[in-house]
Formats: sequence, C-alpha cells, structure tokens
Amino acid sequence: MDTLNIYRKVWEKPALDWVKCNVDVAFVSGSGRTLMGLCFRDNSGHFMAGMTQWQQTVISSVEGEAWALLLAMEEARHRGLNRVQFESDSKVLIEAIHMKHRGNSEFLSIVHDILSLMSSFINFEVKFVRRQANLVAHTLARAANSWANFHRRIAIGGRWGKVGVPT
Repeated sequence: MDTLNIYRKVWEKPALDWVKCNVDVAFVSGSGRTLMGLCFRDNSGHFMAGMTQWQQTVISSVEGEAWALLLAMEEARHRGLNRVQFESDSKVLIEAIHMKHRGNSEFLSIVHDILSLMSSFINFEVKFVRRQANLVAHTLARAANSWANFHRRIAIGGRWGKVGVPT
C-alpha cells in the first residue's frame, strides 16, 4: 500500500458536535517574518473564525508550525471549545506530539506546552493532513504579511453557539 494514500488530500468535515481547526505557517523571502494562519470550521464545513499573526523573527518551519498549533489551541480554549480536531501539514510536529517527545530544543519546548494543554482538554486531537487539505490555513498565513501583527475574523450569525459556545 502506498503510504501517501493514507493521508487525506482534501479537507473533510469534522464529526457532529466537533470543530476542525487547520493551522499553517508561511515565510516570505526578505520579510524577516514568520507568518501564521488558522481557521475554525464547524461540522457543516462553515467558517467560524480565522486568525493570522506574524512575528518579526524567522524561526524554523517546524517551530513555526508548533507555534501556530499552540496559538490555535489557546484560541480554542479561550472560546470554550472542547471538541476540536486540529490539523497541520507538518508530519514532524504531529509525530512529535503523538510520541510525546521531550527535550531542550525550542521546538520540543513548544511541543511540551501543546501536550500540557492537551492533557487538560481530552477532546483536543491533532492530525496530519497533506498541504492540499490545509489550503485555507496556508492562504491565511501568507496573507498575514499584508496585515497588522494580529488579525482575527469571526463569522457573524451565531455559529459559535451551534457548538455550545456563547456568541
């Protein structure tokens, strides 16, 4: 069996009563910035919220992916979401989380923070997806370079209320 076929190539809706959050990081040559984008969608596939952020420092791609995932989890916690599937196109990051890697590097320090947060929210899941299934988050990350450091979009119409979070 071709192992590449195991991973989804298109975005899929989460299960009923779950939210899916895709995260990604991008780098623009010459900008000196690490860019992050994330997108929350409900079990119907409707946009709930999105966020972009950048920092004026270039970190490794795997550290950037970990930073983006940690920010997404903190945003989910802040919004009171408790059933969230997080998806990233960083296989190294997802494997480090699943294997509960520990160490002294900046990357593993962020992984440790992610694992600590996940231990408090048992219905936080992380999964690897191919870039094709992560295009919205990737597009948001690239767009972050054009905006102020922190930029948040929230859908109007009570979509948060459909998943048990006050609007």
